[in-house]
Order: sequence, then structure tokens, then C-alpha cells
Amino acid sequence: ISIWLRLALVVCCCWHDLDNTEYDCWPIKEPNDYNMISCGGLEMAWVQPPRTMPAFSNVLYSFLKCDIINASEAKRFCLEHECPANWNNANEDNCCVYHVNIHSCPLALMVSGGICGPWIPDDGEIVTHTVSKAGKMSQLLWTSKVVLVHLGVTSVIAHIKVGQMHSAIESKVLVVSAQVCGDDICELEESCLTCPADCGVCPMSTSIKVAIGLPVALFCSGFILTLVWLQYQKQKMIWDESWIVNYNNIMFGKRFYDGRTVAVKHIQKKHFTLTKTIRKEVKEVRELDHPNLSKFLGGCIEVPFISIITEYCPKGSLADVLLNEDVPINWGFRLSFATDIARGMAYLHQHKMFHGRLHSRNCVIDDRWVCKISDYGLMAYRKEDFEDMSTNFQCQNVYHIYCAPEVLLRISTSFTAAADMYRLEKYSVKLDVMWRPSLSKLNAGKSDNDCPDPDDYCELIKRCWNHNVTMRPTFEQVKKILDKMNPHKVSPVDMMMNLMEKYSKHLETIVAERTQDLLQEKQKTDRLLYSMLPKAVADDLRQGRTAEAQSYSNATVYFSDIVGFTQLSGSSTPHQVVDFLNKLYTTFDDIIDNYDVYKVETIGDAYMVVSGVPKENGINHAGEIASMAQDLISVCNTFKIPHKPTTQLKIRAGIHSGPVVAGVVGTKMPRYCLFGDTVNTASRMESTSEALKIQCSGSTADLLHTLGGYVLMCRGSLYVKGKGEMTTWWLEAKRSPTDPLFSEDEPLGLPVPVSS
Repeated sequence: ISIWLRLALVVCCCWHDLDNTEYDCWPIKEPNDYNMISCGGLEMAWVQPPRTMPAFSNVLYSFLKCDIINASEAKRFCLEHECPANWNNANEDNCCVYHVNIHSCPLALMVSGGICGPWIPDDGEIVTHTVSKAGKMSQLLWTSKVVLVHLGVTSVIAHIKVGQMHSAIESKVLVVSAQVCGDDICELEESCLTCPADCGVCPMSTSIKVAIGLPVALFCSGFILTLVWLQYQKQKMIWDESWIVNYNNIMFGKRFYDGRTVAVKHIQKKHFTLTKTIRKEVKEVRELDHPNLSKFLGGCIEVPFISIITEYCPKGSLADVLLNEDVPINWGFRLSFATDIARGMAYLHQHKMFHGRLHSRNCVIDDRWVCKISDYGLMAYRKEDFEDMSTNFQCQNVYHIYCAPEVLLRISTSFTAAADMYRLEKYSVKLDVMWRPSLSKLNAGKSDNDCPDPDDYCELIKRCWNHNVTMRPTFEQVKKILDKMNPHKVSPVDMMMNLMEKYSKHLETIVAERTQDLLQEKQKTDRLLYSMLPKAVADDLRQGRTAEAQSYSNATVYFSDIVGFTQLSGSSTPHQVVDFLNKLYTTFDDIIDNYDVYKVETIGDAYMVVSGVPKENGINHAGEIASMAQDLISVCNTFKIPHKPTTQLKIRAGIHSGPVVAGVVGTKMPRYCLFGDTVNTASRMESTSEALKIQCSGSTADLLHTLGGYVLMCRGSLYVKGKGEMTTWWLEAKRSPTDPLFSEDEPLGLPVPVSS
């Protein structure tokens, strides 16, 4: 209980009968039809609604109110205060719940329109009520036994007094005679509805029987029909002869049938009868569908052209691929082939079908380099073929090494899971049935030609060779072991693509990379190309169009070089100079990426950057170059020359704004160059500048004045070669126009913000 409220008086607009859907509350003093109060915080409900007489009325009360000074006092009083032992002594001053009982009002005794209240009915008498009880609010369940003696419908009302209010909840119950019902005699006034104890339970009506029986009947009928349909389909497939192929329809020049290339296996039979056993075998193999099984397509039953037609795999048998020295097979292929065989055989064994003569000649490779198992099933269909194979299983026959010892010793048949598991990878003509070839030493490494886990691989082979059939692993176990050995699980197609790229450099054509690889390589090439030329210019050149020169009305050009670079180069090796410049300009390149600028070129120690070209940006080009130049000068204070860490790096910089022309020069190693007097003037600004300073021309200073926020100091009149006398400025810093450290009253000669 988490909420405690003081009792409040609420006047209701009208009175209503209790209807067992809610409870009602009235004040203790002078209750009437019009002064109902709010029951907020009080919860009442029947735990077990009253039934036919005798009735047990269990009422659940959960109280949240007491008429005490405040909520905390109410909580303490109602939960902790002990009520008097005798309920007659309990009242609102010494007990929280000081009156709990149950009244009954037979409705037959009520005046028309009257009500039965918890304290006094308007007519008639309170016939029965229980002994009153009292207790703390923490008590939740109140149980009382009510004896109802008047026949008919009776209103049973649970009544409580808590604090300064009454509360009640009502339920109606049908009372029948206890003297008649229950005497084991079904009398005239009794029926299965009023007295099931004497007259028995009423029989189920026809509508209920139909409502229950119809769904059950429909379900049973559907289940039976489903079983019949499945059995029909099973029998239908057994007698289906759509798989039978006319031998004349096979084009043996290309082994072509029904629009596809097929493999034809001839069976040497002198006579053939299409028995029910053969039909069942054909049905079983037709239902098999697995990517590592060579699909059964049909068969010829015309003597002497008995044959089995299956899916064609153009790469040949596994033995053909493994023994072909022109096809480099790495360990990725080997593990992939072994995994394919394990998956196919596991699928066969799951369908209770055993191969009986599994070897590398009936494991075939399709055009996607997936290994598939053929010659499975159809034992009765190819009976003579099996007998011929068993007859030729002499010690000189190479296939004898694929037979398990128990099969060669006639201890067991070859159609078992253990016999399928026993197979060897090398040919031999040893006479000893128990002979097994020695395992070559396998190298472990990350190369394609190295086995990823040679010890486990050899151990797996030895387990498959075990003479004890119970110790050989199942194909499901082999599949899991091979998956662990080959964690990358690269597909044979990907491996073949890699091998063709690695071993086919002498061929005239190169195998194309996969689409994603081509896209990634194109993106790398584009990034490299766009770092050398503007995107629009690079796209024109790549499409064979001539990149036209373009004029720009206003741009800002930046030049800088290293002070004392000649002396530094003279005291350094060429490699040291290259390493130093590479580190410096790589640092510069990272900085200029933060600004709307374009790096034109670096020649020796000279560094040239422009803004406003090739993308125009109004007059912001002056601010972009100025801010960038400040960062480049600042980084010189922390930059360390690799081979002269104690030497301070110093650069001088110059910037100038004006019109330029930009275009591409040359077709071999084309360069994007700037032309015009603006470029020459910017170069003069750099050459006449000083170490760790940025010299600006008057045109750049005017643009920075318009932009605001840059601190410049007038250098004065300066003779510039080819330009004559020019007034130039030192770019001191970048400041906010509202910076209080700089005001309009600064004395002349000191750095003054251009915006002032």
C-alpha cells in the first residue's frame, strides 16, 4: 500500500443500487440516498462470490483511508494500532476497521422499488447477518459463513466501517430449499437445473453436441484424408514413368538430352524387367536433392541400351583433377573437395542410403568446382554392374584399395556406413588386404600449398582407416572436423580465380576481378587521380575530352619555402632531404584538408596552394588561405627535422589575391597549373617575406578587412621586382572581431585587427 489519503465528503447527484461491479461508500453520521462519498483509496471485491445456499462469502478488503489528522498518522494508526479484543468495544477512535459483517435481504420481502442497504432496508427486515469482526487494515481477507433461509433471490451485502464511513459491496444469490435438494430424491419441483445433486447433471443439448462434434469430425476427416493423399502420392510416384528416357532421344555426339548436357552410365544387362523394387529405388533417388549429389535425371530401360542418365559435371572426376599436373590444386581445394564429399555422404546416410563403392572416379567436379557424388543408389537397377565390379575386385585392380578390410575378407557387405567411410587417396597394387599407404609429411603454414592443420588431418585419415568399424567416424563428424581445419571456408570458385591470377600471367587475358573488387580498385584509382587533378578536369581527361583553360575573376594564391634550404641540403644526403620534405609536406597536406583550398604543386622546398580555384567561393578564398597560412606557420614551431632534430624549421610565406587562369598542361603526366600576374605577385610576396612570417599584398588585406577577424600590421612600402613600389602587410593572427584585447583605440604601429 503506497497511497494514504484523508477522508473527504463528496455529495453525489443520485443514489444507485449496488450491482456487484463496484462498491459504494456513505458517511457514518446520518447516511441517506444523497450523501454518498468518494471511495478513493479503498478496494473491495468478492474473493469467492456467494453461491446457492448454504453460501460462504469471502470478501477481500484493501483499505487506504482513516479519518485521522494526516496521512502519516492514518498509516501508523491503521497498520500498527491494536484493536480491542472484544469487537463490541471497537469504534472509530480505537480501531481502524471496527465493523465487518455480511447482511442478507431476500428480494421477495422488499417493497416494489425498494433497496436493501447495509444498515437498514426501507422495508422488511435484515433477516440474517454474520457476527461482526474488527481488525487492522493490514488484514486483507475476511471470511464469513452466511445461512440463507428464505427461498428465492437474496441480496448478500458485505458491510464494513472504516474511519468515518460505511462501505458495501453486493451480490445476488438464488436460494433453494435445503430440505428438498440433497435427499437423493428428484421431486416434481426439482430439476437438473435447480438440484443437480438429486436429479443429475442436465444432458448436453443438441446444439452443444453439434458444436463440439463437428470440429472433431472435420479434424479427423482431414487427418485421414491427408494420410490417404500422402499414400496416394507415394504410390503415384512409384508408378510414375516420366523418368524413363527414349534412347533415341539422346544425342550421343554431345550427350545432349532435354536441352542440357547429361552424363550417361551404361549398364551391361542382357535382360531387364522394371520391377516394383526398381521403381522404389528410382523413387528414392528422385526424391534426393543436395548440392553435393549428382542429380538423377532418368534412365533407359531398352535392352541392350540400359543406362542411367545423371547431371553432367564438365571438370571430370576427382581423380582427373587431382592427377592433372596442369591444374594447380592447393590445400584450399583439397579441403573443399573433402568437405563436399562429407556433406554429400552425410545426406545419403541420413536417408538410409549407402553408396557401396565410393572412390575418386565417381566423385565428379562441376563447372563451379563443387565436388558431387555419383553412382549412388539403384542397386537392383544396376545389379549386373555391381556384380561385375565385385568380380573384378582382384588384388591387381586399383579399386581394391578403396574397399574396407571387412568387405575384402567377406566379413561384411559393402553397403554400410563404415564401409563408405573407409577410402584411401593413393593407388597401390599391394597384396595385403590390411595394407595402407604411408602418409606423406605435411607442412604447416599460411601458404596456399601448406596444410592448415597437418596433425589433425593425418589423425582423421587414420581414424577413417581404423580396422575396428565402430571406431571410424561418421560423415557428420568428418564434416565438423574439416570445417574446423578450414575456418575461412573459401569457395572453390574464389580459389580458382586466385590461382588463375597467380599462375596465368603468361596468358593473353587476365581473369577479371569480382565486381566488388573492381569497384574498390576503381575507388582507389579515383582517389589517387582526384588528388593529382581536380575532379572535373580528371573526368574530362579520362573520357578523352580536352580540358579547356578557365578564367577566375578573383582567387588567393599562397607560396612558401624553407629558409636556409640550400645550406640544409648541402649538409644532408639526398635520402635525408627526401625524407625530410616528405614528412613536412605530408604534415602540411593534413592541415590544408581542413580548409577550402586546392594544393597546386610542390617544387623542391616550394609549396603552392590556391583558394577560389577550381571551386569558386566568393571572397572567402582570402580567409581560407589566411587561416591555413597561420596553421602552417604554427606547425613549424613543433616540427622536428628527422636527421637534425635540434635545428629549428623556418619557412616564409606570401599571399596575394587577384584574377588567374587555370588549365592542364601536357598529356604525359598532366599538371593543373595557374597562370597570370597574380601568381607572379604571390611568389614575390613569398620571396620578400621573412622567416616565420606571412606577407600579404594590399588586395588580400582589403579582402581580409571585408571579412573581418584578422590582425594585420602594415609593413610599409616595399620595392617588388616587376611591380615597383607596393604597400604590404604582415598577417599577425586571426582574432574574433569581438575580442576585448583589441580595440579601436590601439596606438599606431601596433597590430590592429583589420575589422577595426
